[in-house]
Parts: sequence; C-alpha cells; structure tokens
Amino acid sequence: MTSLEDLRRINARCIHCRACQYAYSGEPDKEGETEEYTGMLQGCPAGLYFGWEGYFNSGKQWMARAFLNGELPASKELLEVTEACTTCGMCETQCPNYIDTVHVTEALRAALIEAGVEPLDKHKVFGERVDTKDLRNPYKGAREERTKWLGEYTDVIDKPDAKVAYYVGCTAAYRQQHIADHTANILRKLGMDFTVLSDEVCCGSPILRTGQRDIFREVMNENLELFKDFDLVLFSCAGCYKTFRNDYPSHSGKPLPFKVRHAVEFVYDLLEEGKIKIEKPYNEKVTWHDPCHSVRHVGIAIEKEILNNSKNWLLDSRNAEKAKQAHFELPRVVLNGIPGLELREMYRIKGDSFCCGAGGGVKAQFPDLALFAAKERLKEAASTGAGILMTSCPFCVTNFNDGINALQEEEKETSKDLSNQGSKLKVVELLELLDELL
Repeated sequence: MTSLEDLRRINARCIHCRACQYAYSGEPDKEGETEEYTGMLQGCPAGLYFGWEGYFNSGKQWMARAFLNGELPASKELLEVTEACTTCGMCETQCPNYIDTVHVTEALRAALIEAGVEPLDKHKVFGERVDTKDLRNPYKGAREERTKWLGEYTDVIDKPDAKVAYYVGCTAAYRQQHIADHTANILRKLGMDFTVLSDEVCCGSPILRTGQRDIFREVMNENLELFKDFDLVLFSCAGCYKTFRNDYPSHSGKPLPFKVRHAVEFVYDLLEEGKIKIEKPYNEKVTWHDPCHSVRHVGIAIEKEILNNSKNWLLDSRNAEKAKQAHFELPRVVLNGIPGLELREMYRIKGDSFCCGAGGGVKAQFPDLALFAAKERLKEAASTGAGILMTSCPFCVTNFNDGINALQEEEKETSKDLSNQGSKLKVVELLELLDELL
C-alpha cells in the first residue's frame, strides 16, 4: 500500500508551474464555440470555489512536501484543506511531469489520520458505517435490503455456476436503485447469465478517498475473496469500477483475479463486435459528461500502465496517449451508435472534463463546494444548446439534479430565467436510455 513517504520522489517532481490549475494547459490557443469557453480555463473545483493556492493541487503538493519534511505539523486545519478536493484528476491530466497528484493527495489525507488527526465528521460516519459488519455501506442500509431492488428477479441472487457478476455498489443498491434496475434489465436483454451477490460490501471508495485506509483494506479483501472465482465483474457505478480496476491492484500489490468492465464499456464491446445494434431512435440534442472515475482516471491508468512497462518513453508515450484517447472515445462510440441522437460536446471534455463536484468525500462534507461545481458544469452543458445532459455515474446524476433543483429554486425567488445556466436541462443516465432502446 503506497504511503506518502513512498511518494516523496514523485512529489519532488512538482516544480510549482501551476499547469495543474487549468484545463487544456497544454493547448493555450484552443478555440471554443464562445468567448467564455476558449483557451485555458481553470479546472479545479476547489481552487475556483475557495480561491487560494492551498486548495489547488499545486498548493497541496507543496503542503505534502512540507509535511514530509517536518515543516508543517499534522492538524485538523491541514486535513480540512486537503479533504476539500474531489480527487477528480484534472490536475493529473494537465501535469507535464506525470505526477500522480491524486495519489499524493490521498496519501497525505491518510498520513494525517495515521498521525492522530480525527477524520472530518461526515467522513468519520462513513468509516464507522462501513466498518460495521451488519452494514458495510456508508448509507446505513440494512444488509438484507441490499438486493431488495431486484424485486421479483430473485433468481439472479447468488446464482450458482454464473461466471459473470454484476457489482451493484452502495449508491445504486440504496439510493439510485433505478440505475441498478436498468443495468440488470440490459444484461437480461443481452441474454447474459449473471448473478448479484448478497454478500457484496462497499467497494471502499469513499473510505479510501478520505484517508481511512485500515477500513478500506478490510472491505477490499472481502470483495477480492468474494469475487475471486468469477471471469468478469460488471459495474454501473463509475466510482466502484475505478476502485476495483485501479485501486485494488495498487493497494493489494496483486493483479485482479477477474476481468472488470463498466456496463457502458461492455455495451461498446458488443457494438464493436457486431453482436448488437441499436435501431430505435432517440431524437434529442445531447451533451455528454465524462465521469471522472470511469473515464479520466481509467484513461490515465491505461497510459501509465504502458509507460511503467516501457523501455523507451519517447516511442511508447505516443502509444500510451493513443490508448488513453481511445478509452475516452468509448462512450462516444456508444452515443453515436444511437439513431437520431445529436451529440453536442462541451468545451472541457474527456481528460479535460470539469468534475461534477460529488467525488472524494466532498458531497457529504462540503455540500456548497459540490453544488458550486455542479452549477459550473451545468452552465457549460447549457452553452451547447443541448436539452439533455447525459452521463453514467450515480454520483454525477445525483449532484447534477441537485444543481438543477437549486437553480430552479433560485429562478422562483428572483424571477430570473436561468436556462442559460442549466436550469432547464434534463439529466439522463446512459444505462437508463440503453435499457429503453435495446
């Protein structure tokens, strides 16, 4: 398990150039459709909201260095600043020195807690609930109700001999149950022999992001043992997918014993293989929001996996970039395979996509920051002229809907038309649409 001390040499590569503060920092002359969205835009939700250096990644990297050197003591104040980050990875995309910025931030959080600083109050509740054997989820949902959303389809629960498992995740199981339902319907329509395990526990993402590594290790080991005999584990939650795919191998020191795919990637695979074709039209103008976990973080991981095995970075960096960009295209291939759908891209997309604001423990502990980020992204979405904001992540769906509700309340109070800010947008989960169209 990587510690902050292990990351000292990585952190030392930070020259405080502040490229990490921007989207398209490598393309300062990039042109957008409007003057508002063109060139280099600041891309860090926390930095934009709080407005000073400590909340940008560039400040966090130097605080991590100062903490390592004994120049900055462990304190609740330092933890609060460090936790006010969605760990979206925008900074990592921009970094010209390939610094694992998110790993450094998460390791600093863990180091502060290991030094005796109490987790922030909402994060501590997450940890206590996930650490409770009868719960094992941050929502305090009863274990026996984790599969309740399946309704009459109980035949898929703990199905013997199935080699494909659908990992539902806590948010879809207890909050956004329609996402779980639509995903399972898609798998049925595709004729998949799959199962949902009643002993599934939290993937550990909210616990890992907030520095509570001992608890994370427990649930990680439980899940690895639980799913070890499956050939394929499918996900509808971007955060769960990223945690299994990227974090489990990193923190366990072992490769996954099974293959993992997000459900959107799985549909992409079938489309590319010619095994399915979407024929029912969807005549809407759509803009796509790239979830940080399933798009940017996985793309970065693909790139770094190639570079870590490279003997010639000059040649392989090009291949790594191509592989990363190919991953960014997957949801777009699916969207462009839907008849009638008109895709209108936002300015900040793919690896440069602006975060919805819900990740990294921010939604619970810093709700105003989360809402600020959602509104900023909704405004960018509205600028495309699309009526539908589509994504595939339960956290993004929740936070965007909260942002739209806040804008609509503001409209009522001020009598202003905020449609250009995103108040009239409709948020649609791509898996929900695919269930309707397949």
